[in-house]
Amino acid sequence: MLDNLITTRGFTLIELLVTMTVAAILLAVAIPSYQTFVLNNRMSSQSNDLLSAFQLARSEAIKRSIRVSICKGTGGVCVAGGTWAQGWMVFVDDDGVVGTRDGTDQPIQVYPALTGATALGATANASNFISYLPAGMTNLAIGTTATFTLCPGVPGVNGRNIQVVASGRASIVNTACP
Repeated sequence: MLDNLITTRGFTLIELLVTMTVAAILLAVAIPSYQTFVLNNRMSSQSNDLLSAFQLARSEAIKRSIRVSICKGTGGVCVAGGTWAQGWMVFVDDDGVVGTRDGTDQPIQVYPALTGATALGATANASNFISYLPAGMTNLAIGTTATFTLCPGVPGVNGRNIQVVASGRASIVNTACP
C-alpha cells in the first residue's frame, strides 16, 4: 500500500539525453543564423550612417547657400591617409582648400570610426572628400559616380555600396564582398 502512495515522477536519463541532444541541434542551427543577422544589421546601420551624412551635407549646402563637404578623418580633423572606416565629418567648407577643414570652417556633424572588422573604401574620385555646392550638386564630374564600398570582413555576408552621383543624389545597393 505504501508503494502505491509514494510515486516519484521525473525524467529518466534517456529522456534527459534526448532533450539535451535536440537543444544542441537547435542551437547549432540558430547561432550561425543569429551571427549573420547581427552582421547584416550592422551593415545596414553603418551604410545608413554614411548615407545620412551625404543627405545632411546636401541639405545644409542648399539651406545655407554655401559649400558643405564630407571628409574622412578622426576627431574633427580631415586626413589624407587611411580609409573612410576611421570616421568622417560633415562641415561648412567656406574658406581655404576645398575638402579640408581649416580656418573658420564650421563642423556640422562628426561620425565615429566603424566598429567590428568593417572595411569602408571609396573610388578614386572620392578618396578623401566630397563637396556639395549650394545648388545641391557635388564636385564630381558630370556623368560620374563615387562609390563607397562597405564590407563586413566576414565571408557570406553581403556588403553595401553607397553611390553618390554628380547631381548629389546618394543611394545604397547591396553588393558581394571579397
